[in-house]
Amino acid sequence: GDGMNAIMAAFTGHPSMKHVIILDEDIDIFDDQQVEWAVATRFQADRMLRIEGAAGSSLDPSAEGTTWKMGLDATIPLDKDRKLFEKATFE
Repeated sequence: GDGMNAIMAAFTGHPSMKHVIILDEDIDIFDDQQVEWAVATRFQADRMLRIEGAAGSSLDPSAEGTTWKMGLDATIPLDKDRKLFEKATFE
């Protein structure tokens, strides 16, 4: 789907990147709590991309030439009611 395509585009555009999280437009990408909330409420492991043996960054001391990459699709599934995924508001 679109989430996986976005993950692959990110890895292609920045080959040394190891982790990607794809989010919907209602999530503020600069707010760590919102990103974590989206992963906790919208992500399922069967919508994760793992790439083994990918080229790593020479600046990454944890990799020995090749590395694993991981992409999380934390978007609302297209077949689900978007209202189920709205953030609660507190007054």
